[in-house]
Amino acid sequence: MAGIGFELRKLLDHQSYLYIMGAYLYAAVISSGPWLMSVLCLAILGFYRGTWIGTTDLELFRSTVIYTYSFSLIFVGIVQLVATRYLADEFYVKRADRTLSTFMTCAVLVLVPGSLFSAGAYFLFEITLLHKLCCVMLFLVVSLIWLVVVFLSAVKDYKSIVYGFAAGSLVSLVGAFQLGKLLDMEGYLVGYLAGQCVIFFWLLARLLREFPFAGLWNRGFLNYFYRFWDLMVIGFCLNLGIWADKFVFWLAPDSRLIVPWFRTHDLYEGPVFFSYLTILPTLALFLVKVETVFFEHYRDYYAKVVGKQDMSGILREKELMVLALKENMREVLIVQGLVTTLCLIYSPTLIRMANLSPMQIPLFRVALIGSFLQVLLLVNVIILFYFDLRRSVLTVTLAFVCSNTLFSFVTTRLGFQFYGYGYTYACLISLMVGFFILDAKIRDLEFITFAGQPVVRGH
Repeated sequence: MAGIGFELRKLLDHQSYLYIMGAYLYAAVISSGPWLMSVLCLAILGFYRGTWIGTTDLELFRSTVIYTYSFSLIFVGIVQLVATRYLADEFYVKRADRTLSTFMTCAVLVLVPGSLFSAGAYFLFEITLLHKLCCVMLFLVVSLIWLVVVFLSAVKDYKSIVYGFAAGSLVSLVGAFQLGKLLDMEGYLVGYLAGQCVIFFWLLARLLREFPFAGLWNRGFLNYFYRFWDLMVIGFCLNLGIWADKFVFWLAPDSRLIVPWFRTHDLYEGPVFFSYLTILPTLALFLVKVETVFFEHYRDYYAKVVGKQDMSGILREKELMVLALKENMREVLIVQGLVTTLCLIYSPTLIRMANLSPMQIPLFRVALIGSFLQVLLLVNVIILFYFDLRRSVLTVTLAFVCSNTLFSFVTTRLGFQFYGYGYTYACLISLMVGFFILDAKIRDLEFITFAGQPVVRGH
């Protein structure tokens, strides 16, 4: 996303509050478009539901969307990071013409097994045939949205991406309201699905316009799944770790069965999902300022290494890169810390605005701290990826998924007063692991850099 970040940073040069606000709003949508728009749509549809849809039907619709987003994100994670690495390598050697064929290959890898997985899974649910068909279609469309966003990160036309999400979300809202009058809950789902299709085809059209067509299949890309198998595991485990606590609570003794096999946890879900919205400032800040400033020094450091500059110049560039990283992380801590602190103070008001129960206030406060730690964890993982420390990232993600699953399971047995602590402590432990690894690797960066270079034997 650094390319888009540089374009958004140009808006900050206008020294206008309107342009600055616009830059960060664009960044918020681009960095978290799919789940942000789904949360907003679900919130609006929940607040302004019509009399034609009952509470159970609305819960079933909400659970359908949540289940679809969670499992599609985990599923696409297997392909996502491998595709990102391949695109980065191809752009580095000026072969952007392979972008479209790579997307087509990824789409096949997602659609074929995704169709079998989603159809087989939703066949077991006791819902109508139309509902099952919509579930499968929504799973595939959302999976393709997760995928196409990766490829559009190379496109600097950020406005087109934001407009696509906005137009599709509007269609989802209007379609759900209008079709809900005719088909009840299934109408809600069909309308919402139509909007997600608009998002995907809008983004796909932008991708088709940007890159030349070079075939439907890229055989060379498939080799990356063997070479970078750790990226597949990381993508799967990282997304699984994000959802692990929700899965545990859906299976907890005090969870509730809507219809077989849609389950929900009335006390846990709302506060945790609501707390995720508080990390939007950090995601936007990271895209606009942190990643771009850090990337400039990162690029200069490796340019001097590749250009065989003197060691003193390389070490000086390393110091500048580390200094920029520390300053940017300090800014992230200040901004996110301020947002989290304000939300902690005004949590009763926020809970009331979200139509949640006052007894969920303590859980919301714990989840706020957990979200704060999780976004720092994600930043840590991204920085580790910049230095190609894949095994280190694998260690962090495995620690995250295992600790979040284990600790969340323990809290379901301890009682409501402990809810959220499992997720929060899992984020804290994983962040500490990631921080100590990053700190050690940066201290030895010049050794790691030169030790990783291929050895050229003389004759």
